[in-house]
Amino acid sequence: MKINQNKIHFKHARGITLVEILLVISLLVILLSFAIPSMGGAAAKAEMTATVENVQHSIQSARNMARMNEVVVTVLFNAPAGQEARKIEFDSRVHTGILNYELPADVVLIADQDNFLFDRRGLVENPGQILLVSKADDSVSATLDVK
Repeated sequence: MKINQNKIHFKHARGITLVEILLVISLLVILLSFAIPSMGGAAAKAEMTATVENVQHSIQSARNMARMNEVVVTVLFNAPAGQEARKIEFDSRVHTGILNYELPADVVLIADQDNFLFDRRGLVENPGQILLVSKADDSVSATLDVK
């Protein structure tokens, strides 16, 4: 008697069922729901770090230009009436070469003064603080002292 060994028996074949596929997809959705909020917080922190570095660089550049050129340099926080500051600009009697800095849309700048004035020696005449707050995550903030 000959037995056909090439014959496939579909009764005993096993595959992936629809229930198993749905179970795997639901587990992936649950895992991703925990991962996505933590990535949003990381993005807000990275943006805040970059903004803090840029604002510190702007302040230091104004101080250096005032000292090197022996002129008064003013750092202005320009904002339309009734809105938060969106741009840091520089005012001086000579061209400073410092580029104005526009804040990212998700960061709010709150300063205790409208401007900081650096004298000819690079010293600030009106010390104060700058507070940067993320709109995406209120817990992400930074305070800069201008001395």
